[in-house]
Amino acid sequence: MKYLKNIVLALVLPVFVIGSINAQNHELILFDFEDGAQIEYIKPQDATFKLVSLEGSNHLQVNNGNTLRETGVKLLCSSNQPWNLSGYYQVKADVSNKGDEDMQVELFVGNDPDGLLRWYCSDYVDLAPGQSKTITVDLAWTPWIHEPQIEINGLRGVPGKIKADLTKVTELTFCSRYNLVPNQFTIDNVRAVGNYEIKSSDNFFPFVDKYGQYIHDDWKDKIHSDNELREKTKAEIDYLSNAKGPDNRGKFGGWTAGPRLSATGFFRTEKKDGKWWIVDPEGYLFWTAGLNCVSSNATNTGVSSREYYFEYLPEKDNDFTQFYGEGTHASHGFYKDKLPFKTYNFYESNLYRKYGQDWLSSFQDMAHKRLKDWGLNTIGFVSDFGATRQHRTPYVGSIWIKGTPKIEGSKGFWGKFHDVFDPNFRTAVKQSIVLQKEGANDPYCIGYFVDNELSWGQLGSLSIGVLKSKATQAAKIKFISDLKDKYEHIENLNTNWQTTHKSWDALLLSTTPPNEKLAKEDLIDFYEKIALTYFKTINEELKKIAPNQNYLGCRFAWANNDVVLTAASNYLDIMSFNKYEYSVEGFSLPKGIDKPVMIGEFHFGALDRGSFHVGIKKAKDQTERGEMYQSYIQGALKHPNIVGAHWFQYIDEPNTGRFDGENYNVGFVDICDTPYEELINKVKETTYTMYDYRFNNNINSKK
Repeated sequence: MKYLKNIVLALVLPVFVIGSINAQNHELILFDFEDGAQIEYIKPQDATFKLVSLEGSNHLQVNNGNTLRETGVKLLCSSNQPWNLSGYYQVKADVSNKGDEDMQVELFVGNDPDGLLRWYCSDYVDLAPGQSKTITVDLAWTPWIHEPQIEINGLRGVPGKIKADLTKVTELTFCSRYNLVPNQFTIDNVRAVGNYEIKSSDNFFPFVDKYGQYIHDDWKDKIHSDNELREKTKAEIDYLSNAKGPDNRGKFGGWTAGPRLSATGFFRTEKKDGKWWIVDPEGYLFWTAGLNCVSSNATNTGVSSREYYFEYLPEKDNDFTQFYGEGTHASHGFYKDKLPFKTYNFYESNLYRKYGQDWLSSFQDMAHKRLKDWGLNTIGFVSDFGATRQHRTPYVGSIWIKGTPKIEGSKGFWGKFHDVFDPNFRTAVKQSIVLQKEGANDPYCIGYFVDNELSWGQLGSLSIGVLKSKATQAAKIKFISDLKDKYEHIENLNTNWQTTHKSWDALLLSTTPPNEKLAKEDLIDFYEKIALTYFKTINEELKKIAPNQNYLGCRFAWANNDVVLTAASNYLDIMSFNKYEYSVEGFSLPKGIDKPVMIGEFHFGALDRGSFHVGIKKAKDQTERGEMYQSYIQGALKHPNIVGAHWFQYIDEPNTGRFDGENYNVGFVDICDTPYEELINKVKETTYTMYDYRFNNNINSKK
């Protein structure tokens, strides 16, 4: 049923309705496509569109190309009449996949430039062919807001804060997210809905108690006293002393009830009966279910310039001053230009309250016992060496390539891309591996992730970055050398690119990139060469130091095209992807590539336990977090290529933000080291049966 049938009041408007209020349901219709005149306010981006009639009402059908990062349409407000969405908690839209391939449809609310603010006001859904879902974008960080709004810095999710200026919203963007092939989808019933509670901002500070918890609310398992904390600790220790973990697990966590393959003494991969597996050092089938950041040191929060946020910070000559530290890195956010800054670790201070002077060794011991009880068999990315050295749980190594020259014209969320053609690149790779070789030739070390979430960008983008760089850039010198070999004379290149460079030296000095469509073939060729050189160099240097460990790759995230993935497949033992989705059952590799795949990161978060940010994928509460974990893992288990998945992360991020402001409810345990019971119960239900589930399930046909 169309929402316009219930309209009781109309806003403004030209000859048709863009923005109409359903007072009874507190709903503002932004677009419903019933009036053909709305076409005037739709702007395509590498797409075409038309109105189609489905089930008695009009929908907007969008036919996408795949040449832009965000292919789709912008829905614009009527002339000089921005939408005022203040007072509404969410924007919703119904979308359907009308194509033959899986896709993601994303909605951005507002016209903020690229960056975190734009990301905050967006969300997306996964759609199988023919599937319909509703996209929901929250317009405030919490279901309640402060009035008046107050300044709270250093947090991504801010309690009581509206995400952006909602009084003058001029556009809504619908796009196909990271599509590699043309696709089509429909949109209908774009509306602002919902109320949020208004709370006074008077007396808000301080808002964090001595345990690092939110002061102004209460919830299940919130800690109110040291005695309560110690009682919970004793109960868990008593329980774990008798916990055995799942049956049919070997020394390394492999499946002893399944077939036994050749044992090499180290982890390796093998395809059996159409499914990829890791094989543990004893020859048992192994599927890696893990947790990232199993480290107490992952929970520091900045206190400099924010001391008044906290009810308690220890003073001099106090046992708790040992948990102060210094932040020397902040890629984004409040502390980016305030280095160094003072930090405090509430999580470690709570461990001290629980365990006393031996808090660190107790943390490590409890981590192993918990993982075993939870049915998990791997300590993941950037975790505690003290824990991994105990040889109680398999683990992965983490290497960051540091000190490399960068492509100056490149850009990325975590920084510029390595110049892989500079002779110092290989030197830096070698030095980085030597310095971070913890786990080399250790049977418990599955392999190494090297780097994390590199910004490969759109197809050919790194080549554009090279051409924007200075003349001394090694990659630029190499690119132009390749172009000389291909074209011989600059006039030939000018003809193909429709440029006017007077000489090869002039091209070297130029920082103006060519038309990407005209230079496409050359840009892609060199882009591929960058990728091949990157992975080949690291593979060669890593295997010299750790020949018995698997090269797990760079944890692909965001846009990944077939050129980069195909290049990587030549040198990686296991391809890794950070996949923040609700399901990876439909995941696919480029045509012709059949490699084992590891999910390096995923998670789901909620706001029901005193947190302000759900993380990248949201759940309504802790129970649904568990249900989503099970659904995600079972989808991965069905996939023939996926050999494991690691949750990010072991501990909730601090409510007042880590170095870059992230403050996600994504832990298996909270800031007081209390496990989320509802989540853990579902995790155990999933992991205790995961080997039978994978071995006996009909495999997904995706490759």
